[in-house]
Amino acid sequence: MSGLKLIALSVASLAIVSCVNPIKAQHDGLLGTWKVIDIQGLAVIDSKAQLDFSDEGKVSGNDGCNHITASYRPYQDHLNLSTLASTKMLCSEPSATIAKAFTHNATSIEHFLVQGDRLYLTNEQDETLISLSR
Repeated sequence: MSGLKLIALSVASLAIVSCVNPIKAQHDGLLGTWKVIDIQGLAVIDSKAQLDFSDEGKVSGNDGCNHITASYRPYQDHLNLSTLASTKMLCSEPSATIAKAFTHNATSIEHFLVQGDRLYLTNEQDETLISLSR
């Protein structure tokens, strides 16, 4: 192989790796436990609402009232979240309001963005539906 072809192949390989690494960093940043702090402008304070993303493609947690679980398959910035399975507990306020808002917005989640210690779950138009914090 000529030196010029080898250089071209090396540059192409570096370009591919540099495109994949930010995506992998986003996926790796998604893993772990996240506390829900906001649901479309509804501040979530002193709530047990949280999500835990595993590297096996499972997400579990609490919507503020009920235990929830689903699967996910991240691809680029798409979360590909399955339908949430949930317990059906009778909850008092404010837990019931938080759970209702969470469930309503979870059905529209399309994308995710990890920025530092924040996770943003967004709809198809990239409007933030649910904000979470480490």
